[in-house]
Amino acid sequence: MRIDERGLSILRHEIEGAATVDVTFDGQRVWSTRVESDDDSESTDAVDPEVFLAWPAALAPYLDGITSVEVRDSADGRSLASGEARLGAGSSRIAVVDAQGRHLAMNKWDRLGVVFEGNDSGVKERLLASAAAAVAVLERAGYPVYIVGGTLLGYMRNGGLLPHDDDIDLAYLCEESDPTDIALTSYRMERTLKAAGFVVVRHSLAHLELDFFDENGHVDYYIDIFTGYFRDGEYCQPFALRGDQVTPADLVPVKRIEVDGVVLPAPARPEAWLEYAYGPGWRIPDPTFQFVTPRSTRDRFETWFGVYNRARVFWDKSYAKQDGVQGSSPDDQWVEDFLDRLPAGANVLDLGCGDGAVTERMARAGHRVVGVDYSNEALNLARASSTTDADYRFVNLNDRHALFALGFDLIETREPWWVFGHGLLQGMTKTNRRNVFYFLNLVLRGDAEAYMTMDTELPDSYRREDPTTWHLPVEWLHDEIAGYGLRYETRSPGLSDRYGIRRRTIAATIRRLDELAPATSQGLEHL
Repeated sequence: MRIDERGLSILRHEIEGAATVDVTFDGQRVWSTRVESDDDSESTDAVDPEVFLAWPAALAPYLDGITSVEVRDSADGRSLASGEARLGAGSSRIAVVDAQGRHLAMNKWDRLGVVFEGNDSGVKERLLASAAAAVAVLERAGYPVYIVGGTLLGYMRNGGLLPHDDDIDLAYLCEESDPTDIALTSYRMERTLKAAGFVVVRHSLAHLELDFFDENGHVDYYIDIFTGYFRDGEYCQPFALRGDQVTPADLVPVKRIEVDGVVLPAPARPEAWLEYAYGPGWRIPDPTFQFVTPRSTRDRFETWFGVYNRARVFWDKSYAKQDGVQGSSPDDQWVEDFLDRLPAGANVLDLGCGDGAVTERMARAGHRVVGVDYSNEALNLARASSTTDADYRFVNLNDRHALFALGFDLIETREPWWVFGHGLLQGMTKTNRRNVFYFLNLVLRGDAEAYMTMDTELPDSYRREDPTTWHLPVEWLHDEIAGYGLRYETRSPGLSDRYGIRRRTIAATIRRLDELAPATSQGLEHL
């Protein structure tokens, strides 16, 4: 086996018979991948005697140092090839770990994440205990809940959690079939869980996540709760699954099983759910498995239930990498311009406050500031670093219900609120930006205004999965803001290099239209 910065080259006969392989560094799995067989190739040319496995992009930052590489068959664990590797200029052993020292491996989302294998902190035991507690709360409230996904797969294969998994998957069978009624049921469930003391993160109107934190405020583990329902003869489980292979009798009444010694509810016929989700080969281990969701199914679920989790994992990982160190307060023209426009002792809402560097600066300037974000890692850093009385809150701006609840809290103060968003709008999808426009119409009163900065140019480094490379041209803002009872003006054009990307940036001040103001937006003349 040859190993370099590009990947692994393995003799084809050495991995013959393996459909997927695990790649380990010093005994710890960091990646699993499918292996192309002779039958997979459409070429009529002679088959290459070597198989090349290119490193995934997410591993690239770690490939600097020395490590023992082993390739194993995912199905039975047998060693197929091994060798010592020196990658990059580093002389230390390669450690693929996060800021908290937890082992990372490539997951089904093609990104590095914390997994159970190699983690001896007792996280599995804590996770299972929390799952049992959550199930008890849900069952007392009348929700028929059962394990699904990798949790059910692990139980059926070996009676426990899968080594390459990182959470517990639950679902409940909703009696409703109308999207609105399903959403209302989900909100009732959220209130039930919050009343029981759980921290709930909403992914959509049909998907909740329970987050659990360690002593330093970092997310230690989480539990997914999916909604299952029947409509037109099909069992639907957003965000990925829809089909007629499962019947109500396959799911309920649930049966009690033991997962690593902890009693949890499972579908009445686990095999039926697993074949529905993973196909007839579900018994064969495949850490590389990914759900392939038809476009029609994805469009239906996203249209009915929304997508509230866009880019949240990216930001969580980014702020976790800061290792508890708050970024410096950006000394740029836009923050100064906003502060110059504020009256003394103003009420300020910092939307998308991140690690709180700008929020703290506003508070030190003598203003009452509330900072909100949907990244728990960012908020943990902001609170730990705060030296002011700034108020930090978890609010997901993609969730209109949560955003309006914040709006009503501000209205109840009976005082004007100024709103600041530094690069906020460009980091949201067009659909979710509507929530912010509705919100601004709700909370802006009198002379108060919103001040939004945006990078207007698409950089050469653009990547869809990286929101720091997104942009928002003023023309888009002009078109999108129409019809929300708002008017805007652009100001302070300049260049910024936030996130190490130098490009044109502009600010827009947004005010609520009064009855006498023309129902048009202004600002294109500044382009």
